Amino acid sequence: MTAPKERLYIFDTTLRDGAQTQGVDFSVEDKRQISLALDQLGLD
Repeated sequence: MTAPKERLYIFDTTLRDGAQTQGVDFSVEDKRQISLALDQLGLD
């Protein structure tokens, strides 16, 4: 019998909080790359 898979919840605020950090300025391309990486990890 296989044990049920547990779901891990990750709340990613990289784009929102990171963009509000002094000295950080994400370009549109930076945001696109971050979004693609998160998508490849399977994050909602």
